[in-house]
Amino acid sequence: MTLYRQLLATMLMLFGVLFAVTYWVQFTSTRNYLAQQQETTVINTATSLGLALTPYLENGDKVSAESVLKAVFDGGYYQQVRLDMLASKEVIELDNSHGIQGVPAWFMGLELFPDVSNESILTSGWLQLGKLKVVGHSGQAYYELWQGMTNLASWFIIGFLVTTLLLMRALNYLLKPLAQIRDQAQEIELHHFGHVIPEPRTLELKQVVQAINTLSGKLADQFKEQAQEAEHLRERVYLDAVSGLGNRAYFVGQVNAWIAEGGEGGILLVAVDMLDDIYREEGFAARDNMVKSIAQSLNDELSGWDGAAIARISATEYALLCPTSELASLQELAERINGRIADLVVNPMGEADALSVIGIAGRDSQDDLSSLLTKADNALGRARNERRGAVVMEGGHAQGMMGRLAWRDLVEDAIARQLWRFKAQPACRFDDGTRLHAELFAAIHRDGHDYFAGQFLPAIEQFKLGSEFDQAVLTATVPLLLKESELVLAINITPGAICSDEFLLWLGSFLGSHPDLKNRLLLELPEGTILKHQARVEALVAVLQEHGFQWGVDHYGRHFQSLGYLEQLAPSYVKVDHGYTSQVMEPGADTAFLAAVCRAAHNAGILTIATRVENEQQVELLSRLHIDGYQGFVHPAFPI
Repeated sequence: MTLYRQLLATMLMLFGVLFAVTYWVQFTSTRNYLAQQQETTVINTATSLGLALTPYLENGDKVSAESVLKAVFDGGYYQQVRLDMLASKEVIELDNSHGIQGVPAWFMGLELFPDVSNESILTSGWLQLGKLKVVGHSGQAYYELWQGMTNLASWFIIGFLVTTLLLMRALNYLLKPLAQIRDQAQEIELHHFGHVIPEPRTLELKQVVQAINTLSGKLADQFKEQAQEAEHLRERVYLDAVSGLGNRAYFVGQVNAWIAEGGEGGILLVAVDMLDDIYREEGFAARDNMVKSIAQSLNDELSGWDGAAIARISATEYALLCPTSELASLQELAERINGRIADLVVNPMGEADALSVIGIAGRDSQDDLSSLLTKADNALGRARNERRGAVVMEGGHAQGMMGRLAWRDLVEDAIARQLWRFKAQPACRFDDGTRLHAELFAAIHRDGHDYFAGQFLPAIEQFKLGSEFDQAVLTATVPLLLKESELVLAINITPGAICSDEFLLWLGSFLGSHPDLKNRLLLELPEGTILKHQARVEALVAVLQEHGFQWGVDHYGRHFQSLGYLEQLAPSYVKVDHGYTSQVMEPGADTAFLAAVCRAAHNAGILTIATRVENEQQVELLSRLHIDGYQGFVHPAFPI
C-alpha cells in the first residue's frame, strides 16, 4: 500500500473513532436526559393531578374527577392513568395503546428507557379518598432520541465526507514533493537525468529533493562526459583531423560491413594531386583549407545517398562508398565531383580546368575488400594516365542486369502479390545465451529467384517506396507472430517510411489494433536517419511509446555526430555498427572507442548488441567491451 493510502486510511480511522466516541457520548447523554425528563414529568403530573382531584373526591363527584383525568391524559403523553375511588369502590382508568410514529420498531425494541410510574394516596386530613397511578409512555422519548441522533449521524457523515475530501487534497499537496522524488528515482533508474524537482517548503523533504537534484545533475554530467569521451576516442581512432572525414580505418570498416550485408554499388577513389602543389607554393594552411573545401563538397554530393561513407585515405586521395543498384549513377556522381572540385579554384580567365581524377570500382558478387580496393587503385591509375578530370571504372559487370525501373517494378510487384521470403537471425545475451529477439530479413522471391534487401533497398529509397514496403512487411509479420507464440521479431524501418506522414498515421492504427504484440514486435531505426531527421524520429517514437512498443537503433556509432540522442530518445537497445565490431579480430586492434561508445549506451540503461559476430572467439572478445548481446553468423538465420 502506498504511503498516501496508509496516511489517508490512518487519519480516516482516527477520525472515525473520534466521531464514534463523540456520537456514543452524545447518545448516552441524550438518553439519560430524556429518561430523567420523563420521570420528572410523571412525578409532577401525579402531584398536580392529585391536588386537582381532591375536592371532587371529597364530594364524591366522579364525573368531574373523570373530566379532570381526561384533560390531563389528553394534554400529555402517558401510557396509563388510573384512579381508585376508595369510598365508592369505583375505578377510573385511561390507557394509551397507540404506537409512536416515525420510529423504527427495532429501535423501540432496544428497551433504552425503563418504565416510569408513580402511585400516590389522595387524602383529606386523615381520611384516604383514593389511590392515583400515573404510568409514563416512553414513545415520546424514543421519538426525540431517534430524531436527534439521526440528525446528528447525518451531520457526522457529511462532516466525515467533507473531512475525507479535504484530507485527500491536503495529503496530495503535502506529498506532491514525495511523488516527484519517486518519479525522479524511477527516471534515474531508467538512466534519464537532468530533470530538476522544485524544492518544497517542508524542511525534511526539501533536503531530500536537493540531494536528488544534485545526484541527477551529477549523473547527467557523467553521461555527457562518457558520450564526449566516446566521441573523442572515435575522433582519435577513425577521424581525419584536417578534413573532418573518416580515415582509412573507418573506411575499411564501413566497406567490410557493406560487403557483409551483400550491398551493391561501388567505391570511388578521388585523387586531387594539386594539393601537393598548393602545399609547396602556398603552405600547409592553404592546403588544409582546400582539403576542408573538398570534404564539404563531397559531403554535399553524397548527402542524399543512404549508407554512403566518405574518408580521406591519404594526403591527396579521398575514398567514397556509394551503395546503389545502378552503376551509371556512379559515373554521373564522379563527373559532378570533378566539376565541384574544379570550381573551388578561382581562375582569373574565367575558365574551369579539371583538378582531380576518379577511379571507380564496381562491386562484383565475389569481391572482398582487397579485390575491390585493387580494382579501385587500378582504375585510379588509368585515370591519372589519361588526363585531369578523367573518370575510369573497373568491375561491376555482374551488376546492371536490372535497371532502376526494373527494380522499382520488382518491389511494387512484391508489395502487391506478397512475394516475401523471411528469415530471422537471433540476438542473444552474452551472460546466459538467452535470446533477446530475432531480426527479420526480408527477401523477394519471384520467378524462381531470390532478391535480397541489399539489392532492392536502394530502389526503395530512390522511388520513395519505403512507406508502402514497411507497411507490407509489418502486415505480413502479424500471422508469423500469431503462429509462433515465443517469437520476438525486430524489424528495420526504412528512412523513407520514417519521413512519411502517411506511414506515421498507419503505424498508429496498426499498433493500436495489435496491442497483444507490444512485447513481441520491435522496430529498428537507422542511426543516420535519427541524426538527419530527429524531429520525424521523435514523432515516430512518441507513437511507439503511446502504444507501449519498444524500439532500437541500428548501425549505432557509424556517424560522427553526438551520442546525446540516446538520453533524449531513450531506445531500448542499440546495435553497434559492424564496421567497428569486425575489427576486434585484427592484430593490435584499438578497442578503446568501441568500449567507450558501448559504455555510453550501457550506462544509459540501453542494451548494446554487437552485429555480424561470426565465431566464438569474436564472442569472447566482444563480451569484455560493455556489450550485453551479440548477433551474427555464430547463430545462423532461420526461415520463418
